[in-house]
Amino acid sequence: MIALIFRPNHNVNEPSHDPTDADWKQLRMTSTLTPRRPVAFPPGFVPRTSFRHIAIASILSLAVLGFVEAVQAGMSSENVVVVVNGDSMVSRTVANYYIDARKIPTKNVVVLSDVPSGLHVELEAFRDQILKPLLAEIDARGISPVARVIAYSAGFPTAVKISSHCDKLTDPTAKKYQLPVASITGLTYFYRYVLADDPGYLSFASNLYARGKFERHFLNPFAGEKKSEFEAAMKLLKEEKYAESAAIWRKLHEGHPKTMPALALRAAEAYSLDGQAEPAVEMIRAALKAGWRSSSYLTETPALEKHLDDPLIQKALPYLDDSPIAWQGPQAFSSSVGWTLTGSPVEIKDGGIPYLCACSLAVVHPNGSTLSDAVRILLRAGKGDRTFPRGRFAFSTTGDVRSKTRFPGVADTIVYLQENGFETEVFNAVVPFKEGAIVGLMLGTSTADVMGKPWILVRGSIAENLTSYGGAFDIGSQTKLTAFLSAGAAMSSGAVAEPFSLQYKFPTPMLYGYYARGLSAIESFYQSVASPYQLLIVGDPLAQPFAKAPDELVEARFVTDGRRRMKISRRSLRLKVPKSRPASLELSIDDRMFQVVPLTGAVEVQTVDINWPEGTSGIYDVRATLTGLDRTEPRVTFVSQVDVQGDRPAPTATVTKARQQADGFGNDGSNATAIDVSLQCPGADRIELHHLGQSVANVEGDEGTVTVETKALGGGPLRFRPIAFFGETKVRGKTLIDQVDALK
Repeated sequence: MIALIFRPNHNVNEPSHDPTDADWKQLRMTSTLTPRRPVAFPPGFVPRTSFRHIAIASILSLAVLGFVEAVQAGMSSENVVVVVNGDSMVSRTVANYYIDARKIPTKNVVVLSDVPSGLHVELEAFRDQILKPLLAEIDARGISPVARVIAYSAGFPTAVKISSHCDKLTDPTAKKYQLPVASITGLTYFYRYVLADDPGYLSFASNLYARGKFERHFLNPFAGEKKSEFEAAMKLLKEEKYAESAAIWRKLHEGHPKTMPALALRAAEAYSLDGQAEPAVEMIRAALKAGWRSSSYLTETPALEKHLDDPLIQKALPYLDDSPIAWQGPQAFSSSVGWTLTGSPVEIKDGGIPYLCACSLAVVHPNGSTLSDAVRILLRAGKGDRTFPRGRFAFSTTGDVRSKTRFPGVADTIVYLQENGFETEVFNAVVPFKEGAIVGLMLGTSTADVMGKPWILVRGSIAENLTSYGGAFDIGSQTKLTAFLSAGAAMSSGAVAEPFSLQYKFPTPMLYGYYARGLSAIESFYQSVASPYQLLIVGDPLAQPFAKAPDELVEARFVTDGRRRMKISRRSLRLKVPKSRPASLELSIDDRMFQVVPLTGAVEVQTVDINWPEGTSGIYDVRATLTGLDRTEPRVTFVSQVDVQGDRPAPTATVTKARQQADGFGNDGSNATAIDVSLQCPGADRIELHHLGQSVANVEGDEGTVTVETKALGGGPLRFRPIAFFGETKVRGKTLIDQVDALK
């Protein structure tokens, strides 16, 4: 097993200003779940919450019953780390637009210097100049527990030469088909192997997070002694020695009571076949608590179906997934756990393999996107979130080997989509010829004209094509993945080197099923590719038009009514859209996880009061994220800045001379003029102005005007923040966004 190098940092870094560690220990929180039932946290509560150890129920009835202690997962803005090439104005510009549009926390923006130039980079340079500095920065900032997506801005190499790893392969088939060129996104996903100099990611099924056929749930996930026990239980089951088989299954499950629910189901089936109803029911309950989601399997398996009249199980059934059981259902992504051969999340210490989702936000290149197009693509993608667009999922089935490669999975996907209420189309042509809206497009051709057609790709759609060089931008032939982005897709993918039309290197058709079910675009892609090391994934990772997030509004305000406290209010918007009831409310203060409040019932208004320690001043960033009860764990985040009205004033920053020559999406800001910013904070010793966490100007004393040269910061919106110093005490002001007229 590879040693874990990128580790979750559970002792989150202190904020750059007040409060001190002692102040944090004073914070107390009371969550009013109903007007008459306040729940107080213990006096010694310290808000250093670890993602790995929070148990949040992901299905309402299961939460009420005590079932399902699921790993926290899913995608929203705080889970994305945007990586910027600091020496590229194009990279900075794309990042500026994206972090503003998606409200990415400043702590999640990592600017790297000395990034290798060109489309190709050697493995050692990628590891030492990009991957290692990036992971070290994530760890130093204390955001590894929530970092689930690495989103490279434009200006990075897209392909990595991995000859040294391919040379280590001994299997002749792998040597023949796993060529020595990987994508930057694929190698980042397999970061653990890269850091350990291990070629294990070159196996044909290296992505254990990817879904497979439904029967994969019941594979043997173990090695060593437990593997032998699993095999013995299977042998006993075939010999109809049900009681003995059940005892082994039960023992194996008890070793992993929060994961691997299939072990509990095996035990339940064996008990049932042996005529032992009570332990059969007990093990079905255990499977639900461990995360089993398919009601179809329970109702279609005779040995289990006859025990479903148990009152507790009956309460859980309506909240399970009744989709067809040909393929494993969608699974929200988490980087704080590992994954097994069965696709189940388990603790890394128990042998699970962890990953980090990765994508490029854009590829700005003569054979790719222009800067203007790249920005428009990203801004358009976000506008499709939770809109549930009407349209069809369209699949090409021509005689081209590129199309035929994915034939076997099309039928199952169409059934899955139709059972979930979506329109589908199968067309025998290079591209569709029918008019109308398309929300998912699967092609298999070397060249495709996707512009100016009678059909349109709606906001938030995904489209991709199986061909050899869709992600190889140094080769002019074949349609590039960026063509689908320009046509309207939020995300697409393509191989950076010859993939030999092998299914396991490309998304299965179930990519579209998982996306329609509510996963984000980035989760859907990695759910469907068994060996993504050559696949370059580009676009908006957070695109999620079908996410069934809670339809609620969360607001933060500071109250001084005899005591200083932060009040977080949650209320229903009563939107008439598909949605799920909330499972939890995550609260972060200044990008530091404060608390996760489990929510076990619907209320018109819920408030969370945080008693604020004395001696703190300034503007605090408050993030409140609601997670939904759907199995895809949808997330919706609300961001606000709150003045805690302390003894010291918060500094202010005002632009007094605007930036010029920076208008337009295609403007990288390299010719932009300087801006003048007035800084004020009565009584301060000095004031600094920060851009993305780095000081760019300062004044001595409590007021003054500074000039900021913006030409090195890129085009698009610039995020500044004033910080005042009173001795060693730092007080932050409100963030200033210097906008430009992007439409010019």
